[in-house]
Amino acid sequence: MKSTCIRLIFITLMGSLFCAVSFTWTPMPVVDDPLVRMPGTQPEQGVTLEDPGRCLNCHSGYDPIAEPGSNWKGSMMAQSARDFLFWACLTVAAQDSIWAIGRPNATDICERCHFPMGWLEGRSDPTNASNMTRADFDGVQCDFCHASYDPFFEDTSQGIREGSEWLTYWDETNASGTPSQPAADNAYTEDQLQSLNVIHFNGTDFYGPDNRPLYPAYSENAGGQYYVSTTADKRASFADADARHQMIYSRYHKSRYFCSTCHDVSNPALANLDYEGTPPNDGTTLLHTENHAAHSYYHVERTFSEFMLSDFGLDGGALGTGFFDPSTFDTSYADNAIAKCQDCHMKDTVGQGCDKQGVPIRPTESIEHPMSGVPTHDLTGGNAWVSYVLASTVSGSANYNALNNQLLHQGSGILTLDLSAGEGIDSSALLNGVTRAQQQLLHAASIQDAEFDPLTKILSFRLVNHTAHKLISGFPEGRRMFLNVKAYQNGELTYEINPYDTAAGTLKGLEYPYTSTDLPTPVPLTANEEHREEFIYEMHPTSTLTNESKTFHFALATGRYKDNRIPPKGFRIGEAATRLCEPVWEGTPVPDYFTADEYAGGYDAIDITLPEVPDDIQIQLYYQTTSREYIAFLRDEINGTGSLTLTDPPPSGETTSYVIQTDPFFGQLKAWGTTVWQLWVHNKDVPGSSPFLMTESSVSVPPTPTPETTATYTPTVLPTSTPTSTPTNTPTSTPTSTPTSTPTSTPTSTPTSTPTSTPTNTPTDIPTTLPSSTPTPAQTATPTVTATPACIHDGDSNRDGDVTAEDAQIAFQIGLGVYVPTYEEECAADCNGDGSVTAGDAQGIFYTGLGLGSCADAI
Repeated sequence: MKSTCIRLIFITLMGSLFCAVSFTWTPMPVVDDPLVRMPGTQPEQGVTLEDPGRCLNCHSGYDPIAEPGSNWKGSMMAQSARDFLFWACLTVAAQDSIWAIGRPNATDICERCHFPMGWLEGRSDPTNASNMTRADFDGVQCDFCHASYDPFFEDTSQGIREGSEWLTYWDETNASGTPSQPAADNAYTEDQLQSLNVIHFNGTDFYGPDNRPLYPAYSENAGGQYYVSTTADKRASFADADARHQMIYSRYHKSRYFCSTCHDVSNPALANLDYEGTPPNDGTTLLHTENHAAHSYYHVERTFSEFMLSDFGLDGGALGTGFFDPSTFDTSYADNAIAKCQDCHMKDTVGQGCDKQGVPIRPTESIEHPMSGVPTHDLTGGNAWVSYVLASTVSGSANYNALNNQLLHQGSGILTLDLSAGEGIDSSALLNGVTRAQQQLLHAASIQDAEFDPLTKILSFRLVNHTAHKLISGFPEGRRMFLNVKAYQNGELTYEINPYDTAAGTLKGLEYPYTSTDLPTPVPLTANEEHREEFIYEMHPTSTLTNESKTFHFALATGRYKDNRIPPKGFRIGEAATRLCEPVWEGTPVPDYFTADEYAGGYDAIDITLPEVPDDIQIQLYYQTTSREYIAFLRDEINGTGSLTLTDPPPSGETTSYVIQTDPFFGQLKAWGTTVWQLWVHNKDVPGSSPFLMTESSVSVPPTPTPETTATYTPTVLPTSTPTSTPTNTPTSTPTSTPTSTPTSTPTSTPTSTPTSTPTNTPTDIPTTLPSSTPTPAQTATPTVTATPACIHDGDSNRDGDVTAEDAQIAFQIGLGVYVPTYEEECAADCNGDGSVTAGDAQGIFYTGLGLGSCADAI
């Protein structure tokens, strides 16, 4: 039914009065909305999940390293519904949805992964999360994961989907009293029964008689398309487990595909836009989301796709690098290969899965699964900042902060968020989670092969990705990784790439309309500072709906403007376009952004030309969970002030774009704009909000030798008669590089004889630079030296016991024929010992003096 709400609201938070606004958007029950319909179990289809407390009774409190409970409580999975960034983003996404399609239901796709219990039990409608309660706030909790079943059970059971190496890959011996194969057969039967509940939006069966989805193009259940059992059985990865509750052995919980459920996110509202007016159960209409894998439309996140395109996503996986090298990192596979997400994010450890007697210590006491330890339920990514701030709201926490506590405990009537609901916050577990997240970041990358060439002024190195997905990955809004390069001369900073303004809390040189009064505007770049966009690794969406080339409106994103994140090892770029995760620069896909070697090795090879030759270079790689720019965007969009980006009139026909502060739908969300900004300002120096140092390297440049001021040799000028022509090996142009150690004074010694005439081929100014290549003489102007066993080719042309730039200068003059050396000088000047003195010898001597080479390197 059409509803019009007219309301005059005093916005105490904003300190201003809004006029009455008329709203005409039409509510639509989520279950009837084709735009947000995706395959899988639907709300109120009979799924009832248990509170986590029931599980923690046996799975917590006995071993903080191996037990599932304490590790889960310290993870962002357990905090997915308490994440304050999520709440602010949800609020903006609801407004965007009203602006674009005339109803806020697009936020249903957020709630299904952040509130799976509440979503399955029908509390996601209305989509402002106002009906969420109790254990709904425990986020991605125990029973949700352990009630999920494999929607592609047919292909998995036949060994088609992930291989049939039951002993090696699946770690099933079938040699115990509880063999895996009969247990897997039982799971197959149960999965088949559950699949009968899955239907299309049009009311027809989703599965065909072969137990596979009717439409083959639907090949992955990503983007929040989960399949959850209506029974009370707990599904997990051990056939030899024993417990008081009912259990089903599940290969799915060992599978990499399990994680794709929520970690390959697309926007179904835009994908199904052509079916906006379709009613449910019409018997004919097939939605786009029901006939396509989520990775094929409207990119939001592609972590799982990035993994699948890497060597690690191949059957059998691949060997890790860095911290994950097989010599130090253990997995359950041959040679310690990495083959699934769980290998790094739920690493096997030695211990028991619960606190009951008789439970096997895995893997040593398991006959059925001798390679599989207890999966560590830490589920750690790189987000340390949100966990830190949440922990700080608990009185008595090691990092307690009164303002954070006040901001996040405003109550459900103001923020909807209730931090005390469900299990609440375990600050110790969260701070342990902070440490683990920081460790993950330290393990994720390394800087290798850093070197600097003082002649070309090129700094080169490799930035290596040690993860199995892009670096960085996950939710893109404001998340970034950036290189900072500093060059020093005599301890003074002379040049810097991507400097960070700590007071302003952001990178210098970004293009953003800063409007804040409680933080300074970033100071401009100085003459010796440079902003380099290619060294900021991130994903920026683009939107044809808002006409923004770069947008923060992820719910309205129609493509990508920038994606230069570093690929994982073995990234198959030829397949990346089908999953919408090839590199993008300024809105255009650029599959050759990285070379074949870079894709194969999982790194970015970097060359940077510095303006001067420094004596010390520092290279640092930083990570930020989010940015000042994104938080400012959330604040402005929610408050309806500042730098607004939606346009009037909205495509949906609404009277105004900015409705949050005056629409009753947002009554318990409208405070998030100011709240999230205050949280960020107050915590901007906490690692993760401030740049977190992931890895670093340095290069020390050898000092330039001090030039000689007094020569110790006596030059003899040649020739004694005037040649009739000028040698063709005389340089005709000035070389492009100048040795920094060129002598600054003329030798004070007097020639032993004075020529009777001035040769016409004697330069009036002796060249002070070396040619870049060896001249080819056209006549015998260059003296030829016949090497003898007694001849020493050491580069010390003037025989003063030291190889300097002056020696190179003497060799250069010998090669030009403007100086006749003694035999010893000539032998020493023939740096490479090829029988003649050329500019190549001079160059080799010059390198020898700098410590960058030897006479053997002469050209």
